[in-house]
Amino acid sequence: MVSYDGALPLFVKPEFDMRFYQTLNSNFSNYKAGIQDGRLAVSNRVHDVGSLREALDFYSLTGVTGSESSVESVPESERLIGKTYLKDEHRDKLIHSVYVETQTQSPDEAPVWDTYSTKVYAAGVFRANPPFSLVCTFGDSKKEVEKDYDSVCAALQTSRERKREDTVGQLTNAGFETGHEETDQAYAQVLTRFNDALVARDATLHVAPTHRRHFYGIFAGNKYFMDAWKRDENISLGAVLVSSDYETARAIIDNTWQHQDARTGRLPHIIRAGEPLVYYSSDGTLWALNRLWQYVKESGDTSMLEDKAEMVEHFFAASVHFVQRGLLPSGGIIDPNYLWETWEDTEYTPRAGFPVEIELLWLTVLNVFLPWARDRNPTLADQMETALSEGQESFKQFYADGYLSDCISYDWEPQTVLTPNGYIAFGLNYPLPADVARSMVLQARDQLAGPGGVRSLAPRDWRRVLPAAFLDDPKNVRGKDMASVGIFNYHRGVEWEWFNHFFVQGELACGGVEEAYRLYLKPQVHEALYEQGIGGLSELRDMHGQLGADFQAWSMAAFIQAVHTFAGIEIDVPGRCLTVSPSIPHQWPYLKVRRRIGSTRFDLHCESTADKLSVRLHLLDPAPAGYRLRLGIRIPQGAHLGTTTCGEAVMDADAWRMEASCSEGARIAWLELGLESNLKIEAHIGR
Repeated sequence: MVSYDGALPLFVKPEFDMRFYQTLNSNFSNYKAGIQDGRLAVSNRVHDVGSLREALDFYSLTGVTGSESSVESVPESERLIGKTYLKDEHRDKLIHSVYVETQTQSPDEAPVWDTYSTKVYAAGVFRANPPFSLVCTFGDSKKEVEKDYDSVCAALQTSRERKREDTVGQLTNAGFETGHEETDQAYAQVLTRFNDALVARDATLHVAPTHRRHFYGIFAGNKYFMDAWKRDENISLGAVLVSSDYETARAIIDNTWQHQDARTGRLPHIIRAGEPLVYYSSDGTLWALNRLWQYVKESGDTSMLEDKAEMVEHFFAASVHFVQRGLLPSGGIIDPNYLWETWEDTEYTPRAGFPVEIELLWLTVLNVFLPWARDRNPTLADQMETALSEGQESFKQFYADGYLSDCISYDWEPQTVLTPNGYIAFGLNYPLPADVARSMVLQARDQLAGPGGVRSLAPRDWRRVLPAAFLDDPKNVRGKDMASVGIFNYHRGVEWEWFNHFFVQGELACGGVEEAYRLYLKPQVHEALYEQGIGGLSELRDMHGQLGADFQAWSMAAFIQAVHTFAGIEIDVPGRCLTVSPSIPHQWPYLKVRRRIGSTRFDLHCESTADKLSVRLHLLDPAPAGYRLRLGIRIPQGAHLGTTTCGEAVMDADAWRMEASCSEGARIAWLELGLESNLKIEAHIGR
């Protein structure tokens, strides 16, 4: 539905591309159109599509409401309009240009990218005086689109009001303000577009011949990825959780934990009606476990864990029999020839053995689920504890020269290249040695931070992985930036945006607040406002700009989470604790956020200057009994904590507990208080 409120008559010529989404049309002879009661009816039939090789029918009905209007047919000979997607054409030419160097002709990763020309169907032109609304409905039968059209028109005003209410509700319940206009605008746009375009709530999913009602999920993206890929979905679920939308999170988690593989305990990589389930993903189930635990910890709802307990238990019981030296293997588990089971899922990045992010996820979920398993199955808990102890010792082999190796082979040889995969440690709060963590942050600034995303391979290691002929061609490489040429370098140098969140966390833990904002958040603010569709963030970038889907779920989720990271909020309902440790870039006048601890909503407002931090916490619901607040303040090198007031009372310096920070020379001061309805704390920092 599109509305227009201008001064002159407007002519609208809708263009239709009605097809199976993973295949551009090659036969346009089945398009049909007609005018009925001042509305334009269009249909198309496509054959032999999808894994079931079936025929699909598409119907649409388009009309104008709210104004006098007319519609005229376009002559049949003029209805097909050629379209060329220039970015994809350029990309396709680059892909073919490196075939000589790669000695292989691999198709592109996304099935539509290597087909960049098509036709759309434009069968009618509407003329109307503003204000008016153009209403389009789509379905797989004439009856469906006619019924939906009448329903949309009848409820137009109500739908507008409900849409406005939903948007206001999203921005209120997951509110985050900084007083910095561009950051606030980008956050609002990305949050609402993420929820509107990619998060399905109580939807009806139709994949012929199946109707599935009450579907909840997160689609991986538009354009190429219009499915709920379970690895991507669980990574993206972090944005739903920091938005305190626990109801949606619960429903998505429930949808995820289905169809478990008996041998490996893995969850399917994707659940698509009418297609066989596949279990190649070695990290999807680990991310699902991580989000399940995060949901329980932040919402306090243990019922979902109770419902899925047998599946969780089976995953650990199956996995402990696969582990080697406490580490969980990846590659060749389902099929001995399928060696690329991580998110880097192409033949050019096999990583068979023990990829670093798999082990970080594995050791993290072992640690957090161990007490739960101890109460439920002591024998299994003993096996998990042994694996955890051995795995933590084995993990030391990943430590290279101030960073984490990307992978250890099945022969226990480390692949000592610098990639962003080890930086997931910051998102998982994995206990890295302080000197290693600091070094990783510094090396990331020089090697991995790109103009908009994070490079999937450090430029210093390109010549260890990629052929010289490719790297020496200026069409492919410009300084530290690389052109994307298909799956050949899809995961080997091109920038990805879903990692930005972890690098913000690394900087705030072991680096600098300004660097976190400047290197990893500010570029995404610019992209969301000026480079993509409104509120969109792309899958990846190369030296020519954005690539992939315009609205990629895990990229947009990473931005939402990265913004919230500056609030430093950690919620622990089982531990009855709320932790707040804000970090405010100098560009932000303040930081204001709304969250929930269990069912209790609260507003946090922070302001920071060179010599003072002011924190106000206001509970919007009755204070839960027995909870404590932990407030953390970063004390820079050479500074000291001065006078502190809580309300009107001056606090003794002994109330604070000093702790060494991961940032060299800095400290963190911690204050613990009972969680009350209204708290105002001001801490002065002396130089």
